[in-house]
Amino acid sequence: MHGPLIATLLLDVLRSNLPDARVRRYEFRAMRTLFDIHTFDVCGDPSPDGTSVRLWAKDHEGALAMDATAHLG
Repeated sequence: MHGPLIATLLLDVLRSNLPDARVRRYEFRAMRTLFDIHTFDVCGDPSPDGTSVRLWAKDHEGALAMDATAHLG
């Protein structure tokens, strides 16, 4: 699947859970290819201090496919 599409889906997770958050900077890195014939999960976890959110996608085997950080401000 197209890497920037997965990166956008990760931001959608952030927007769904923190609709008022302002993303100041966004970094992502593809780690493993996702294929459209398999399911995948997009996940997120805010930092304890609330200044960033770690986002990631994992493939149908649970392997990390994309890792991202949204810095909030």
